[in-house]
Amino acid sequence: PCRAEGWARMAVERQRLQAGDGGAPADVLADLYARYGGQVVGRCRYLLGDAEAEDAAQEVFARALLHLDAFRNEASPLTWLLRIATHHCLNVLRADRARWKEEVRRLALVRPVGEDGADRRALVRSLLARFDLQTQACAIHYLVDEMSQEEVAQAVGLSVPTVRKRVRAFVAAAREALGLPPEEST
Repeated sequence: PCRAEGWARMAVERQRLQAGDGGAPADVLADLYARYGGQVVGRCRYLLGDAEAEDAAQEVFARALLHLDAFRNEASPLTWLLRIATHHCLNVLRADRARWKEEVRRLALVRPVGEDGADRRALVRSLLARFDLQTQACAIHYLVDEMSQEEVAQAVGLSVPTVRKRVRAFVAAAREALGLPPEEST
C-alpha cells in the first residue's frame, strides 16, 4: 500500500507539472523534498560524509525535477530518488578519486580502532573507491538499500548473475580489508 501510494503521488505530481495546472515546479520540488528529503540527505551523508551531504541532496532534487518525466511507475518515488542520489554521489566520489586514493593510503585499509560511525563510513568509502561505478552501485543498492538482486539488476542495467558476481567481489574485498576470513562458498 505505501509503495502504491508513492507511485500514485508521483504520477499525480508528474501530470500536474506536465499539464501546468495547479503545480509550479517549485511546488512539486517542495513536496518531493518534504516527503523524501530526509532519506536522500541520509544517503548522501552515508556516501559523502556530513560536509557534502546537503549540497549533494540539493543537486539530487534539482536533477529529479529536471527528469520528472523520466519517472516510471516501476519503482516507488523513494527508490527513484535514492537511485539518483546514489549515482550522483558515486560520480562525486569518482571526480574526487585522487583525494580518495590519498585517504585510502592514510587509512591503510585497516579495521577502525573504535566503533565510531564516521570511521566506518570512511572505511566504506575507501572500499567503494576500489571499484568501478557499476560495482559501487550494485554494492550500495544490495547491501545498503537491501534491494533484491533482481531490483539491483534493473536499476543498474546489468544481468542478475553480473550483479551477484560484483556484489560477491565487493564483499570479498571488504572482508580481506577488514582482516576477516573469506566467506565459505555454499
